[in-house]
Amino acid sequence: MLKHLFSLSFLLIINLTYASEKNLTNQKPNIIVIMTDDHGQWALGSYEKRMKTPNLDYLADQGVIFDNAMTPAPVCSAARASFHTGKMPSQHGVYDFLSEGKGYENKWLVGEKFLGERLQENGYRTALFGKWHANEASPKPVAGFDHWLSYDALKAGWKNQYKHRGSVSFSKNGQPFEYTGVQARFLTAEAIKFIDQKNNKPFFINLNYVEPHAPFEDLPERLVNLYRPIALEMIRDGGNSDLMLGSNYSSVPKNHPEALAQYLAAISLIDEQLGHIMDALEGRDLLKNTVIAFVSDHGLLMGQYGLYGKTNASFPYNFYEETIRIPFIVYGPESLIQGKQSRGEFVDLLDLHNTILDFAGDKSFTKAQGPGRSIKPLLKAERVTNWKRYQIIERGNARMITDGQWKLVRYYKKDASVIDHWYDLSHPMKERFITEPPRKAIVLKMTTELDAFFEKYSDPAHSGKNIWQQPRPNFNSENLMEQSLWQ
Repeated sequence: MLKHLFSLSFLLIINLTYASEKNLTNQKPNIIVIMTDDHGQWALGSYEKRMKTPNLDYLADQGVIFDNAMTPAPVCSAARASFHTGKMPSQHGVYDFLSEGKGYENKWLVGEKFLGERLQENGYRTALFGKWHANEASPKPVAGFDHWLSYDALKAGWKNQYKHRGSVSFSKNGQPFEYTGVQARFLTAEAIKFIDQKNNKPFFINLNYVEPHAPFEDLPERLVNLYRPIALEMIRDGGNSDLMLGSNYSSVPKNHPEALAQYLAAISLIDEQLGHIMDALEGRDLLKNTVIAFVSDHGLLMGQYGLYGKTNASFPYNFYEETIRIPFIVYGPESLIQGKQSRGEFVDLLDLHNTILDFAGDKSFTKAQGPGRSIKPLLKAERVTNWKRYQIIERGNARMITDGQWKLVRYYKKDASVIDHWYDLSHPMKERFITEPPRKAIVLKMTTELDAFFEKYSDPAHSGKNIWQQPRPNFNSENLMEQSLWQ
């Protein structure tokens, strides 16, 4: 009798376990997107072993890291607008840094449906913490987020949000809020509070740190001190290229070793925040159904080619690898992701947009609306043979296409003629010099692909070809593109 009872109990436990696992598989996963600011892929521990980032290293080792991840637009507002809409700048119309206040009131992204809205429709509770910057709004919550903690730039000025420590003016669900301390820690704590809210819905968190964006100062001394001895080992002063200096602010500063140490310390600070998030999820038994994506909006030059800054560090705009390549790591449960992978496919923030919708079960955003593709097959370690062969990026009147060896940067002039800069990425000098074009067949193929892409993913009202007719700051009277070179 006891033997039979034991057998029945054992079978009951097995059935309950199976039912629980089956229910977990059918349940929509929680999703956390951590987006850093101006974080170049070159400053990721998986590629630069001198980085002190044990948590990011763990995420990359145990998850899926994408070696050829890039931004669709190498400037903050444009990249974030693309992530939240799933569209290129030539579709949504945001190309440049959008400040807040007089001169920027253009009703940016009117008519666009944001990622958060689609997730809400699919049963998610949603929250944004930190930088939004996809249009001019920050104090006022944006559609698609149940909880909103961004900045009140109208009160303290747009530079206030970039303070790594000190007093920062926030907007918490539309109400002004002041915080004094290390703001990255504050944002992390607030995100964990949102996780702890009693709710049966899965959650989506967009956690946006301003680190490692300038100013390159006021990072925790204990972290900066780690990098001072090795900063010049990583990037020494000196360097040049065929492109002119974008402005005096783009030259390598006299305090380069200290500025670089501060920049790298900011990444270690973010690494610590990732550790807190991981611990919070594990401690609440949520890792088994939570997907974490770690990305940046775009890269940054910190002395490479003798430049500091992003695409506008040079004139004309640069699309250097350090500017366009971003960290892109995805970690999650075995039911959704096969970890310990390094993938070589081209991916970008538009693909992440579509992947999140795929995880949520949303099929409303189609390939006709935006060029992104779900990377779920790649995350599951499937061998995909029809993935995209080229990566395409834009900024203002400049467009770029690369196949991994050859890179074409095409600048459109006001009279509709073009200036083409070709780069051979296999050359020992990399992108220091503009090179001769490749053989004609490659030129024809890549230019045809570039034209076909924007024929499909461009709105005449927003196209970079018409940048001269677009509102400030996409184009304004002080813009370098008004120089005679572009007339």
